[in-house]
Amino acid sequence: MNIFKGWCAVCEQNTEFHSPDEWFRDHLLCQSCGSLPRERAFFWALTRFYPEWKSARLHEGSPGPRRVSLRLQQECKRYIGSHFYPDIARGKSKNGFQSEDMEALTFKDGSIDLHCHLDVLEHVNRPNQCFKEIARTLAPAGLSIFTTPIYKDLSATERKAIYFQDGVEHLCTPEYHGNPIDDQGSLVTFHYGQNFSDLIKLWAPSLSVCRIDLGAVLDNQL
Repeated sequence: MNIFKGWCAVCEQNTEFHSPDEWFRDHLLCQSCGSLPRERAFFWALTRFYPEWKSARLHEGSPGPRRVSLRLQQECKRYIGSHFYPDIARGKSKNGFQSEDMEALTFKDGSIDLHCHLDVLEHVNRPNQCFKEIARTLAPAGLSIFTTPIYKDLSATERKAIYFQDGVEHLCTPEYHGNPIDDQGSLVTFHYGQNFSDLIKLWAPSLSVCRIDLGAVLDNQL
C-alpha cells in the first residue's frame, strides 16, 4: 500500500492518499472524500484560475456521481450538467441533466463562463468540432478547464475508432472507459499525443491554451 500525506483540493483539508497500485492516476484516493488525482488537479486549476466559479455560469459535461461533480452541483449557483443522451432531443432534460452533444452545443454564443469536463475528450468523434463549440459559447474571459489523458510516448495524436451513421470502425482493439450513464462504458476514440495543444490552437485559434501536467500539480500537494 502506497500512503502519502498532503492537501486535497476537492475537500479542502489535509489528509492521506492511499493507493494499492503503482498506477496512481486511477488508484491514489483521498481518504477523506474519495477523489482521484485528476479530480484534485482539476479543482486546483479551477480555484486558481477562476476563483469566482461559484457564481459563474458553469457547464459540466458528463458529470459523475463522485465528490468533484457533486460539489460543483451543490455550490455553483448557475451550474448546468449535461450528458449525451441518444434518445433525448438536444437541449431537453433527463434526470436533472441537459441533453447535449459537445460537437453541437445548444448554448448561445458567449453564454458560458466555464466549460468543465473530466476525461471526456478521448471519447468524442470530432474533437476539432468540440473545441470550435467551446470557443463559440464561451463568454469573454471565459475558461475551459478539463482533463484528458496525454500519452508521453506519442509525439502525434492517434485515432483509435471512428463513429459513422451506420456504425463504428475500430482502428485497433476496442478500449472502453467508465461512463456515468452507460454500464457498457465509453469507447476510446483518441490517444492524444504531445501535439495536442498545437491541435487545439489549430482547431480553435481564438482559444489560448495552458497545459498543466497532472504529476506536477500532485507533487505540490503531497
